[in-house]
Amino acid sequence: MPKSTTTATTKQVDFVLENGNAATADFDNGDVSPFGGLALLSLVDDANRFLRRAAQCIKDSRIPSQITHTIENLLKQVVLLTSAGYPDGIDSNVFKKDQILRFCLGWKPDGEQDAAAQPSISRFMTGRSRQDLLRLFSFFISFYIWKHDKPPKSITLDFDGSAIEAHGRQQFIAFNGHYEFNMYFPLFVLDQDGWLIAPILRPGNVSDAEITVDVLKVLVKRFRRAWPQVEIILRGDAAFHDPEIMDWCESNKVEYILGLKGDHALNVGSQQFDRDAQQTFSKTFGEQMFPDNSKKKHELLRAISAQPTIDRRNAYAILDERQVRKLGEFRHRAGNGLGDNDKRVKRRWKRERRVIALARVTDRGLKRRYLVTSLEGFTTQHLYDQIYSQRGKAEQCIRNFKSLGAARLNYHEANTNQFKLLIYGLVYNLFNLFKEQLPASLENVSAETIIHEFARIAVQIKVSTRRVWLRYTSSYRYTDQVLKLFRRLNLLPKPA
Repeated sequence: MPKSTTTATTKQVDFVLENGNAATADFDNGDVSPFGGLALLSLVDDANRFLRRAAQCIKDSRIPSQITHTIENLLKQVVLLTSAGYPDGIDSNVFKKDQILRFCLGWKPDGEQDAAAQPSISRFMTGRSRQDLLRLFSFFISFYIWKHDKPPKSITLDFDGSAIEAHGRQQFIAFNGHYEFNMYFPLFVLDQDGWLIAPILRPGNVSDAEITVDVLKVLVKRFRRAWPQVEIILRGDAAFHDPEIMDWCESNKVEYILGLKGDHALNVGSQQFDRDAQQTFSKTFGEQMFPDNSKKKHELLRAISAQPTIDRRNAYAILDERQVRKLGEFRHRAGNGLGDNDKRVKRRWKRERRVIALARVTDRGLKRRYLVTSLEGFTTQHLYDQIYSQRGKAEQCIRNFKSLGAARLNYHEANTNQFKLLIYGLVYNLFNLFKEQLPASLENVSAETIIHEFARIAVQIKVSTRRVWLRYTSSYRYTDQVLKLFRRLNLLPKPA
């Protein structure tokens, strides 16, 4: 390839590619920011006073006369940079002079005031007290209540834990035998629409249901104080079918629908549904590809399980193409035959409860799933398909949350890691507020898409006497959607 040639000015370079295309690169075209979309997020934040309300929960113990960056500015800077995919404090050193960041923080884009550098951000992150964290927890609940224009008839609370692997000597990390690594095991509480109500840091070796009742007590009290007639439903997987949780829900008029781990007694109760599913499969498709306990079947399943994730899913999908489902229900009381001195007596249920059984037959064989619920007046199919299965949205929301960078809780102190988890929660909910202003076709857009397609929009900044001009590229593919966002926020002049 021909060598580049430099012109007289050091800010201009002429070069020729090997394919013969000649070009000139110059560095005199004004300021360009990679964060043009942060202005859009700031508009949504301003419309809801979201980060301003959150910042009021954090006590500022600094000397007022020596403050350059307020708590609100520091919080907003951390949230905005995380929204653009830069969650680490060291990123502030790189972008503290970025004109869009200055603009969003309330300073002149071409002025002398920079955003906070890494030392200020680090002090902000590590200086949080337990009272600050408790007030921020309360803020998550308060803002959720405030954002409802009218009292909801029903709220479904999705409880789920998620593993966050740790790679250092952080406080409260522990080895988890199920996941086989050192980790935190935070608890997430979301509503039926994916709004995050509480992200709570927990040690890595706790059970999934740990502190669930304590959290429920706080949430139910706050929600019923605001909406006395609201129906509250707890939804969770089989890790949450703890008798203490169900007893508390029944005593406090909270409905629940929870996964249930299978055992011999449940398998006996669902035998009729198993037979019906197997008979229907035989009538519809004929014999199964493999007998249940055949050596060939076990060898095939072992071979599939050793494949990469995508290939494994495709192979299982082929085996599951032919399937039959049968749903049924029966009454069940767990631990009824346990003696008072049995170590398992704490798992005994105080009363019979409604159990939903699903028998699913494919060429992989028979699979059973069980639910326990206090909900009455619904068919088994409605309970399973329309209520319980919707918790898959919560799992996807947690994956979105972790894609923000939340899988890296690398501070030593547990309080600081909890604060960082709350910061990610603010980013996640700011994205939810942003999606509410987008057209319906983009209501399910992922966090990664918001980061790469909306937050990171290259923009040229021109500062005049009266205003700041943000010049976006004419080839931006979401131009129409962004203009609709401006209209929804009433920021565009109405047609005459």
